[in-house]
Amino acid sequence: MASAVGQKQMTTSFTVTDRFSHDVWKCSASFPPQYETEPERRFPVVYLMGETDTASVMDNVLQQQPAAGPFILVGIEGKDWNTPFSPWPALKLGKHLGPFAGGGDTFLALLATEIKPYTDRTFRTLPDPAHTALAGYSLAGLLTLYAFCRGNTAFLRFACMSGSLWYPGWTEFLRTHLPPAAPRIYLSLGNREKESRSPVMSQVENCTHATVQLLQQYGVFFEWNDGGHFNGITERIAKGIAFLFPS
Repeated sequence: MASAVGQKQMTTSFTVTDRFSHDVWKCSASFPPQYETEPERRFPVVYLMGETDTASVMDNVLQQQPAAGPFILVGIEGKDWNTPFSPWPALKLGKHLGPFAGGGDTFLALLATEIKPYTDRTFRTLPDPAHTALAGYSLAGLLTLYAFCRGNTAFLRFACMSGSLWYPGWTEFLRTHLPPAAPRIYLSLGNREKESRSPVMSQVENCTHATVQLLQQYGVFFEWNDGGHFNGITERIAKGIAFLFPS
């Protein structure tokens, strides 16, 4: 779409209750300007795990990513990142790093059976997998690729920004769980993220390189960003999700 400087997007909030645990999850949805100006049109959806400030991300897309096509951005909060976004249990790595409970499959089931159906009922979406994307940063980025490897048929586009691909067992899992589908995949990493005090997390660059190599058959797009893990998070997320639905 053309440059969106000066265009406005709207954002709304909603909650979804897990029918099994009865946990209430806070979500937000941001819409492109076309959602109001083209009332008969339906739009692709990007589900951004672990982030409810979708307005800032969408603003960045509209102002800084002119090659992106219009889409709805739905963000889901990350209550305890170590539980819902970890694919399998792993031991504690440091004072504030774990332990990891391995609740990824449970969270992905919530997304597929509660959050996505609510979104499709409530907003003007294109609900088919070809128009539905999954995205995440850090540990949520890891879960994005895990969902792809698990053959999650609700999504066919994936964006993993600064993903925690250092996670114990990840590259071994990836080698034996590559699905036959050929989706659109985006990966990025900061060029200083390997400068971690944790011996495990310092392997993130090597593990990301290995992941990119294993995903080459799917035409994965990889991009470097300047800085460490906590630099320019909103901008990195915006670049990744803009890649998923080009104009």
